[in-house]
Amino acid sequence: MRKRLFLLFMICISASAVYAQKAVVEETVVDVECKSATYAVTRFRDVVTILNAQGASLASFACSCGGGDKLTHFKGVVADGSGRIIKKIKEGELQKTEYSPYLAIDEYKVFFDYMPPVYPVTVTYEWTIESRDNLIGFPRFMPQTSYDISVKKASYRLKAPQSMNVRYALQNINNQVKVETTSDGSQLFSLDVCDLPVLRQESYARPFHERIPMAWFAPTDFVYYGTKGSLYDWDNYGKWVYGLMKDLDVLPDEVRTKLHQLTDTLGSDRDKVEAIYHLLGTTTRYVAVLLGIGGLKPAAASSVSKSGYGDCKGLSNYMRAMLKEVGIPSCYTTISTVNRHLRKDFASIGQMNHVILQVPLRDDTLWLECTNPQLPMGYLHRDIAGHDAIEISEHGGRLLQLPTYPDSANLMRSTINVSLSAEGAANMTITQQNCCGRYENYMFMQGMNKEERQKVVQQMVYMPQAEIDKIGIQEVGTEMTLSVEAKSRKYATQTGRRLFVPICPIHRGYGIPNGAEERHEDILLRNGYCDIDEITLSIPEGYTIESRPEDVRIELPFASFTSSLCSDGKTIQVKNRLQMKSGTYDKSLYPQFVEFLRTINSAYGKAVVLKQKD
Repeated sequence: MRKRLFLLFMICISASAVYAQKAVVEETVVDVECKSATYAVTRFRDVVTILNAQGASLASFACSCGGGDKLTHFKGVVADGSGRIIKKIKEGELQKTEYSPYLAIDEYKVFFDYMPPVYPVTVTYEWTIESRDNLIGFPRFMPQTSYDISVKKASYRLKAPQSMNVRYALQNINNQVKVETTSDGSQLFSLDVCDLPVLRQESYARPFHERIPMAWFAPTDFVYYGTKGSLYDWDNYGKWVYGLMKDLDVLPDEVRTKLHQLTDTLGSDRDKVEAIYHLLGTTTRYVAVLLGIGGLKPAAASSVSKSGYGDCKGLSNYMRAMLKEVGIPSCYTTISTVNRHLRKDFASIGQMNHVILQVPLRDDTLWLECTNPQLPMGYLHRDIAGHDAIEISEHGGRLLQLPTYPDSANLMRSTINVSLSAEGAANMTITQQNCCGRYENYMFMQGMNKEERQKVVQQMVYMPQAEIDKIGIQEVGTEMTLSVEAKSRKYATQTGRRLFVPICPIHRGYGIPNGAEERHEDILLRNGYCDIDEITLSIPEGYTIESRPEDVRIELPFASFTSSLCSDGKTIQVKNRLQMKSGTYDKSLYPQFVEFLRTINSAYGKAVVLKQKD
């Protein structure tokens, strides 16, 4: 037996050298017994063999519980490669914490931290959770929780009353859910999967949560912390969420008066929205408060007005109430910052984690990010642009998709002048226009002090021994213009009578993935953009061009790039244009894609050689 375990360990070590495998899930079981619309017991069992230190975190136990959950049973066992038990973990050794990044939350976490002393080790955890009044959805089935682990056997069981209509949805699972009737008249749903291979992380691929096998189960009609609703479809979901907001849009009289003083003289609804959006930004701040109906009910507008803070739900509801006061309708809208697409045929709460506000005007529809009113009004940031969302109204919920910006709108245009001395020192001016997605990369600089801004510029621009004299920032809507004046005592490298002069002081450090590895995923370019550079380099008196880089012109399905250089004898003009095209591209193009990244990285890093005249 020990020889077999040792042989298995050696095989896994060999596999890890190739595939970086860190663990094997021997068995994972989720067994749900739903006894009524408000009460269920779920038994969990996880058995994981951890092969090396890269999988050490899988040896620890963590369980998140909502306000209606209670851990009623727990045990853990750790065995070494020979099967000898080296650690037994009792329920009394578990720790409990209510710490979270949120100001207040109904949830808490039970955990046990463990670091294996040797490898391999097999860790077994068994625990039971009783849930009351929060059965809006059952525990999901997710046997693969990390990259670089394989799964031998995983099973899901759900026993529910015959009268309960249970819906389910599958992702990346070919097996069918079996439905049968038990001897006591209950309905039993079961799902089994076996031999899931290692999932490897790949650059420019779909995110982990879209690649793994998953299954969701939920009751169609539910009772959730005393409220009743239906998840038959998104329309019914919207009716329930709208019901949670009943009577929460009442504003204090002083706020109503202030709103009319602010907006009654304004000529258009858009101007009124902008004024109130600015008011929201100057009088409130975002603080996450996940309380009330499992963290799904927004705080009352009067409460947010009084406290000056709220989470995405509370702030969006407050903005909705203020717009309503001045006669402008708007729609509370739930969305996910993680899931780009929602399941059209499976309405559920857990698919979304954020709320924004939709304001339909006569000639335009504004989408307001109420948690960050410092964003330009109506700007769709990258965490929500193009995402599915559910518009909530008194009529119910409506599935829609937010617009997204074209790749060409995500523009960074740089105009750079480099005045070069005969010793290789340089005075440099940079004017950089950043729009939409590129603006989003630098908008944080507005809140920085001088020293912090200098650090950002030093990382952005290649300037050895740099002295930054001036940094200016001008922001208009979704456009930020960055102006930099700097000196570099050693921009060019002097060797004898020659100067080696970098032709482009920006776009350094492109990460180049391994193009030789086996590719399983198609290439995903989620955010397209355009970079345009116009660079002028002065030629010091007494120098002439000895050699220069070749011009580059590349046109591919996923990107294009041109780089050209010309000179009038006194200056060198460099023009670069990179266009990355958002979309999904066949994995067979991956070696070509990596070579393209390598080419543009090399092109940006080229140098002109100047030589002193005789």
